[in-house]
Amino acid sequence: MTAALIIAAGKAREQRQFDPGKKVGDTNAIKRCILTFQQAGVERVVVCGADEDRVEKLAPHMNVSFLRSSKDGEMLDSIKVGLRFLQGKCGAVLIVHTDIPLFSVETVRQLLNANGDLCIPVYQGRPGHPIRMAAGLIPQILSYQGDHGLAGAIRAAGVPRTLLEVEDEGVLAHVQDRDACQQVLSHWQETLRPAFRFQLLGKTLFYGPGAHQLLQLTQELGSLLDACRCMGISYTKGRKIIANIEQNIGCPVLERTRGGKTGGASSVTPTGQALIGNYNEFCKAGEAYLAELFCQFFPS
Repeated sequence: MTAALIIAAGKAREQRQFDPGKKVGDTNAIKRCILTFQQAGVERVVVCGADEDRVEKLAPHMNVSFLRSSKDGEMLDSIKVGLRFLQGKCGAVLIVHTDIPLFSVETVRQLLNANGDLCIPVYQGRPGHPIRMAAGLIPQILSYQGDHGLAGAIRAAGVPRTLLEVEDEGVLAHVQDRDACQQVLSHWQETLRPAFRFQLLGKTLFYGPGAHQLLQLTQELGSLLDACRCMGISYTKGRKIIANIEQNIGCPVLERTRGGKTGGASSVTPTGQALIGNYNEFCKAGEAYLAELFCQFFPS
């Protein structure tokens, strides 16, 4: 599984600050990045921002994990926060910052299918973003202590680059370059595509993308509280979601340990683990079938 890491914090070497809320066309930069990744089939999207609350408000209800990084840190510091979180959870990571939000769905799909441990999209001889990095490189990036950012960390790792030629000038378009963005947007075409949202119904609707993300994050983090923070929801809301699941299936999905220095912990029961796994497989099979059905009724 390939994850996406969107950086909405940190300073680049030229000391400019990011503005994830900057309008790009009819939406903000961070939401455009998220939507493009999700439309390309990326299952897990993580956003790393210094002002976590503001970032969450810019992209609400999008099944994204939010992480906090240092406001005064460098861009690489924010990337490391995201990579630490994703380590062991994916096979590769797509990395982009919110200043380059106009890459296309097709470019992301090409990156997902490309070979090599490090793949960089290239438009007319110029490298752009997002880049795709194999998860095996994460420890080397995390251990880098130099002053040359992600590029320096990649050079230090000594990994050959795979340059992927794309017909997408959006991989270069910086939000501060108004003319470049307008050029991309002038021929931006939204293609007709299906949208699916799979939910489970018992006595009530009790399980869908949001509840699934909450249960999966709790399993990974060992804490319902941390999972709620990562999703940008209150602990009270998280408890209600879990209670609703348990009421509908008739057995617990979490085991809770109260108290202690860490404030307690939560572990997912075998029933909860089965629910996570079965829902994942159900969604994959359903999406594949409905995609075929869509092509049958809406041929391009």
